[in-house]
Amino acid sequence: DGAAAAASLGALLTTVARARPERPLERLVVKVGEGWVPLRLDTVWRLSSEDKYVRLHTAQGEHLVRQTLRALEERLDPARFVRVHRGDVVNLDAVARLEPWTHGDGILVLKDGTTVILSRTYREAFLQQWGAAE
Repeated sequence: DGAAAAASLGALLTTVARARPERPLERLVVKVGEGWVPLRLDTVWRLSSEDKYVRLHTAQGEHLVRQTLRALEERLDPARFVRVHRGDVVNLDAVARLEPWTHGDGILVLKDGTTVILSRTYREAFLQQWGAAE
């Protein structure tokens, strides 16, 4: 009947609306001195886990935000950011090169010269996102 169909359609639309992914974060508000400033995430080269905090590494310095890496990673743009180690997520645009290391792990050299371990656990996903063919 019409009422049942309308109810089913309403339930379906609610389910679809809930399943629709949120837009990826474009900025975070971070504390600088006594104040707060917006930080565009495209300026972040690396995110590293520190207990219940995440350290955001940028060319202009570092910022600490009270959030877990997993929670923040879920809201990042997956086309730009990829997990490379249990405690690190990198901006693909910040990676200058990949060097082999041991046991399938690698060393990512970022454009600022810092290095980050690429765990073999995340190697395949990283290479795919980075656009590298093995």
